[in-house]
Amino acid sequence: MKSNNHIVTGQSPLEQLLFCLRNKKVDCVLLSSDQNVSLSFIDGINEAILFQASDFNLNQTAVQKLSSSLNEQTNRNGIWLSYLESRVLDVLVNDKSILITFDKSGKLIESLHGIGCFVIHLAELIKRAFPGIYHWVKELNLIAIEQKESKALDFIQNKNYHSVKVIKRKGQLDRVECEEKMPIDKRVIDIMRDAAFQSISINQEDGKAVHINRVVKQKL
Repeated sequence: MKSNNHIVTGQSPLEQLLFCLRNKKVDCVLLSSDQNVSLSFIDGINEAILFQASDFNLNQTAVQKLSSSLNEQTNRNGIWLSYLESRVLDVLVNDKSILITFDKSGKLIESLHGIGCFVIHLAELIKRAFPGIYHWVKELNLIAIEQKESKALDFIQNKNYHSVKVIKRKGQLDRVECEEKMPIDKRVIDIMRDAAFQSISINQEDGKAVHINRVVKQKL
């Protein structure tokens, strides 16, 4: 497996996944010859589908129409990607059972109906074309963890905080507000020095101060 990834900082997880699918060279088995070649993941799947279509005795015009349909652009979460890329993401990320269905003219259809429909089980095709897919998917999942998401998880896993609130701004992760209980004998001035942005309150029970509660605000 070859790696030529250059992930851009600030990309969303979906953008990072798409970058790898479009650019990362991986070993692919061309079903037409059983030979290993190095192709991007999407190119390899596209070649495998078109070969399968030829094997169904579709003529060249129908295969070209199918190819155009697979590469037709759609918008997903504000990001433009091809029909094939969208279906591949459904398989790899959402573990969906996706069928690529088309008729003898090469037109994609949404459901099985009538005579002369051809079906390709995308997950099975991916396994055949990319025997090492499971190891690569693990790598993709690691890449897909956005930096802000990873940082938020660090705060959530911090045992000092009994509550962590994640704040989003314009649909994007912005900051966390971490709530922490502190002993009453700790000086407030010392607590104030610990963090630049925080709220401090004193909790009482039966007229006695029992602990100091603070909420620390951290940008992601």
